[in-house]
Amino acid sequence: MQNIVRYFSISTLALLLFMGCEVSDFDLQENPNYLTPDSADPEYMLNEVQYLFQHYMKWMIVNTDDVMRYEAMTDTYGDVVPTSVMDGDTSKEWDTYYEALNNVRTIEALAEDDETLLFHSGIAKLLMGYMTVTMVDYLGAIPYSQAVNNAEYPNPELDGGAELYQMVLGDIDEAITQIQEANFDFSTDLFYQSDKDKWIAFANSLKLRMLVQARLASTNIGIVDIQAEINALLSQNLIDSGEEDFQWSYSTVQEPESRHLYFQRAYVSGFDQYIGNYFMYQLKESKNNPDPRIRYYLYRQSNEDPFSGPPYLPCQGDPDVDYCYIGDQYWGYDHGESRVGRGDNLLRTVYGVYPGGGSFDEDQFVGAPSTTDNLGGAGILPLLTSSYVSFLRAEAALTLGTNDDPVTLLETGIRNSMSKVMAFGGVTSDLQPTAADVDAYVDEVIQDYSNATTDEARLDIVMKEYYLAAYGNSIESYNFYRRTGYPSDMQVPIDDDNPVFPRSFPLSRLEVQRNLSLEQKNNYDKVFWDTNPDSFIK
Repeated sequence: MQNIVRYFSISTLALLLFMGCEVSDFDLQENPNYLTPDSADPEYMLNEVQYLFQHYMKWMIVNTDDVMRYEAMTDTYGDVVPTSVMDGDTSKEWDTYYEALNNVRTIEALAEDDETLLFHSGIAKLLMGYMTVTMVDYLGAIPYSQAVNNAEYPNPELDGGAELYQMVLGDIDEAITQIQEANFDFSTDLFYQSDKDKWIAFANSLKLRMLVQARLASTNIGIVDIQAEINALLSQNLIDSGEEDFQWSYSTVQEPESRHLYFQRAYVSGFDQYIGNYFMYQLKESKNNPDPRIRYYLYRQSNEDPFSGPPYLPCQGDPDVDYCYIGDQYWGYDHGESRVGRGDNLLRTVYGVYPGGGSFDEDQFVGAPSTTDNLGGAGILPLLTSSYVSFLRAEAALTLGTNDDPVTLLETGIRNSMSKVMAFGGVTSDLQPTAADVDAYVDEVIQDYSNATTDEARLDIVMKEYYLAAYGNSIESYNFYRRTGYPSDMQVPIDDDNPVFPRSFPLSRLEVQRNLSLEQKNNYDKVFWDTNPDSFIK
């Protein structure tokens, strides 16, 4: 029954989105497709909010997959994250966010007079809070308090990022109270099936994530003692097991399209992206023990050696290129390589079984669109997992001196990620890694950590493992790279030794044109919690 409701919602929502974009592009105006308290079915509306939420998060992740080297950036930062009013465009993300905001406000209004909707209101607050902090983390200040109310505010003004963080922290506390007091379930919950404990674990973990994110500017969000705030959270219910992971599950359904975006890009018509050589090198070559997740993360389409015959890699012999080809048929591109279009779509390495629902690499060497040995797109969007929470806690322990043991959490984070990835998709193969393979990898990382002589060097190791575990969610790595500067060995664009790394994204180009209160920003503008020097990351 859950899947029937989900696909009905997706199909109906697709029609609403199509109609809305044709009418007004959801430009913060009153929209005839926005549901109101008089016309709303709260159950369906929250189901729709959940779907809008995953759509928004999926697009934000794709926005930074290449910036963060999971995919190869085949252009410059200025092209990927434009700076000009005419070029900058986050319009679909913007539109989706404000449609969700309108619906959440409607749910909250209905819950004020109906105690059966407390659970609905609590979940809506949490999803909206996660989307709002993501907007702030990527864009900075955004219209919020005056948004989606065109009658009173035809040109809604900006709310500051720090103020929005404060607001969301308060909303999380309210959501926890509402969920605890709720006596009626949300019967079509697509995340946790109305499990109160799991929603509260997520709420506390989201709060932890926000506090660690804002630790360099905690007084701006009204927190005097950030260490004490985090210590208080450590005794609360947090995401600490795979069963509590906050994630969206995709299916194999094609109409309406319900497959993971990675699968659509690589297994439907031929991969037109490139996996980043830096990322593949970290998995394959950076340690004495290869990463046990590599065959789950990546799938090789061909056993041809790109140095042995056409189509040759254009980087071959170029002294300015760091990797070019890392061997063993892992075809990718370096960060900033612009010599593309070599006609090797069915030769290059693509996404694997995790998280995109593709194929486990068993040395098949068959083009991704041709293989039927895959999950058909039934992947996941890993949003806030037990491994992420462990790495966040380790960072807080190293930087703020909280009541945690960072090395224990480092190991827990790695092992939780390994367990999640290796259990995904029901893979059975002689080439699956063994427990000994995982132990050897973990032991090497812990030995490196023990050999480190400063907390900064230890933090670098923690962030490297967080980076590798965050495959499929570059929101996390984009945030902690700006926050910490680690991993410190991130590949610099090969054609620019001193690039301007995009510290934020532009506002919606269409909304800047329509809303007289807005002015476009630069991609080197920092969000409120990013207090680091201008050029400390590249």
